[in-house]
Amino acid sequence: MQKRTSKHVAYAIVGYIGVSAISYFILMKFGAPFVAHQPLVEHASATERFWDFQAASLWGFVLIGLIFLITRGYRNREMRMPSRETSKKELSLLLGYMAFAQLAGLGLGKAFGFHAISFHLAGSIYGNHEHLKLTEMLVWASYNFIVYAVLPVVYLMRKKGYTLSQLNLVSNKNVLRDTIVILAILIIESIVQLEGLSDALLDLSPRQILIGGFAAFSFNLFGTAIPTAVFLFAILYPRFKAVTNSAIVPIVLGGLTYTALHFFDSWMVFRSSGALLASLSALFLQYFMPGVVKSVLTDRTGNPWVHMWAYHVIVPHVIIDTPHFVDAFDILK
Repeated sequence: MQKRTSKHVAYAIVGYIGVSAISYFILMKFGAPFVAHQPLVEHASATERFWDFQAASLWGFVLIGLIFLITRGYRNREMRMPSRETSKKELSLLLGYMAFAQLAGLGLGKAFGFHAISFHLAGSIYGNHEHLKLTEMLVWASYNFIVYAVLPVVYLMRKKGYTLSQLNLVSNKNVLRDTIVILAILIIESIVQLEGLSDALLDLSPRQILIGGFAAFSFNLFGTAIPTAVFLFAILYPRFKAVTNSAIVPIVLGGLTYTALHFFDSWMVFRSSGALLASLSALFLQYFMPGVVKSVLTDRTGNPWVHMWAYHVIVPHVIIDTPHFVDAFDILK
């Protein structure tokens, strides 16, 4: 088993390097289309962005090492999962549902005159230089919460007979132990993001931080953090483990699925084949490693809620997105 795990780790690293190399050449050729409806940026900017992605990925590897160090004494961290055959059938259904939900989010967003509904609110991560209306924010958060958290749980409980415990939504694990993991990663990641990613939060007044931070926390909690925790890590991830019977493959699949859930983020550009290839490259480089880190946190603790508090709703979304909400709501100093 140890030999097989080591082989899978090697494959995953080589695969990431290979995809990164291909993405580099694509970004050099077509530019980096990070904001929809804006001209592709010049190649120099694409080069800088590529190496920013690589620096973030390198930090992701460091963070994974820290997670293993913090959780080295964990025991009985296994998640509850169905049999392999049941998981196969349910995965096909759930992944098909996910694809339909993404397309429906695209259609619904356009029908209301909004941006496509994906797993990040428009303007998150890369600004789109637009003031979002409260209506769009509410529709985005409500859609994702209902479609990715409420409906799958209701279906699996009523039609398949699962309990909340069997769906990993309530935990009998050591709460104190998980809290220590959350606080350790939260503190470390907060410092790194404020120092290396964006310190715009520190330029806001206390009033703006309080009101804007509460808005960023609330909308992102229901619009992306809970849907990710429930749909991807409480429901899909245990089935990835059951089907693959591997320590590494489910983590990679978690990273890829997390990436796919952001396919229609507002900065994606589909107006040409080159823009699409560049957008897909940026999408992978932006989201795969964070998805892997979330997968590792879930796998090591056996608790899908740990990653949400340690590495999602507060960092990055409160730290990075609070200025966006301050701007959207015109919160004065």
